Amino acid sequence: IIPVHLYGHMAYMYEILEIAKKKNIKIIEDASQSLGSKLKGKHSGTFSDLGCFSLYGGKIITSGEGGAIVTNDKKLFEKLKQVRNHGLAKNNLITTLGLNLRLSELSASIAKIQMKKLPRLLSQRKKNAQILTDLLKNEDVILPEQRKNEIVNWYLYTIAIKNRDKALKNLNASRIGAMIYYSTPIHKTPYYKTKLRLPNTEWASSQVLSLPIHPKVRKQDLVRMKKILLESKI
Repeated sequence: IIPVHLYGHMAYMYEILEIAKKKNIKIIEDASQSLGSKLKGKHSGTFSDLGCFSLYGGKIITSGEGGAIVTNDKKLFEKLKQVRNHGLAKNNLITTLGLNLRLSELSASIAKIQMKKLPRLLSQRKKNAQILTDLLKNEDVILPEQRKNEIVNWYLYTIAIKNRDKALKNLNASRIGAMIYYSTPIHKTPYYKTKLRLPNTEWASSQVLSLPIHPKVRKQDLVRMKKILLESKI
C-alpha cells in the first residue's frame, strides 16, 4: 500500500495500518509533499517500512533535485544503499538490481543546511495559511482543513472553487503562481488509462486550485488573491 500525504495533509494512516496488518501487506509512504507534517505527534514517513521524501526545488526544503528515504529496518537500509549505487555490494559485485541514484555531496550539503531552516519555514507557511483561511472562510470556497491530532506543513493551500479555470487564468495574469494539482487524474493518463470510474477523483481534478503560501508570500499578496478569486466567480 502506498498512501500519499497529498498537499502536506496526512493520509488516514491508522486505518491504513489496520488494513495492512490484517492482510499482511507492506506500506511505503509517499511523503514527498509532507516533510514536517505529523499525525498524533508522529512524523509523516515514519509510520511504515519506508518513507519517501522529495527534495525537488519546489518542495518545503530543497537540495536542488533528488530526495531521501527513511527507514528503521537495517536490512532495508543496506539494500537501499545498494540500489542507489548500481546494485553493488561491499565486495564490489552486483548482487541486486540498481541504478545511479546517489545524491551528490553538494546537493546533500544544501539539504543539510535547509533542514536547519525547516522550523522557521513551516512557521511562516502556517501563518500564511491561517491568514488565507480567515480571508476566505465566509466565501463560497471549499477550504483545506487540518484534522484533529494532525499538523499540516502547508506545502500547498488547495481549495475547490467554481470557475476554477477562470480563477487560475486571472491569478496567473496577475503574476500569482497558482497551479492545478492535478488536472488529469492518473487513471486518465495515456499510460495508466482504464475504464475505471473514480467520481471523487474526477470531481477534484476539475475543481481544485493550489494557492502559493510559501515564506516569500506577503499578507498583501494573500489579500490580492482573495480579491481575484471573488471576481473570478462572477
